[in-house]
Amino acid sequence: MDPVSMEATEVVRATLRIKYIRYLDSLKSSPDENGDIGLLMNGAVRKKLGIIPNDVKWGGQSSLVFKYLEGDFMRLRINEVDELLNKGVNVTIYNGQLDLICSTKGTEAWDKKLKWEGLKTFLSIDRTPLYCGDVSITKGFTKSYRNLHFYWILGAGHFVPVDQPCIALEMVGNFTRSLVSTK
Repeated sequence: MDPVSMEATEVVRATLRIKYIRYLDSLKSSPDENGDIGLLMNGAVRKKLGIIPNDVKWGGQSSLVFKYLEGDFMRLRINEVDELLNKGVNVTIYNGQLDLICSTKGTEAWDKKLKWEGLKTFLSIDRTPLYCGDVSITKGFTKSYRNLHFYWILGAGHFVPVDQPCIALEMVGNFTRSLVSTK
C-alpha cells in the first residue's frame, strides 16, 4: 500500500476509534445520577455487599495489575479450563457477539479444543434463546452441560454489561446462584 493510502487508512481508524469511545462514554449514564460508576461501586455496591475491605477501592483498569498480568495476555488457557472442568468447577464462558477483541468465533474455536469428557455432549446440545424484558426480542443464547456454560450475547461488544445490562445481570445471577429477577 502506498504511503498516502496508509496514512488515510490510519486517519479513518483513528476517527472510528474516537467515535466508538464517545459512543461508549454515552452509555455510561445512569449508574448513579452523575453517571460515575466509581461512586456507585465504592458507595452503594460496597455497602450492599458488606464484604469489601475498607482499604480496597474500585477503579477502572489498574495499570499496575495490567503490568503484572502482561505475561498472561493473549495466551491460550485450554489446559487450565480443562483442569477446572475435570475437577467439577463451574466454568462460564461468555462473549459479546460484536466483540472485536475476543471474537465469539475464536472463543467457540478454542472451546472445541477442550479435552474435557463432557465436550462431545456439550457441543451436541442446542442453544437456548435468552430474553430480557421484551420476550419477542432474542438478546442472546446459552448452552450448558454439567459444569460448562456458554453465553452468546447479541448486540454486545467487549463490554457486555454496558451493552446488554439486563442479560449480563441474569448471567451473573445464574453463575453466582443469586436470586436475581430480570423479568
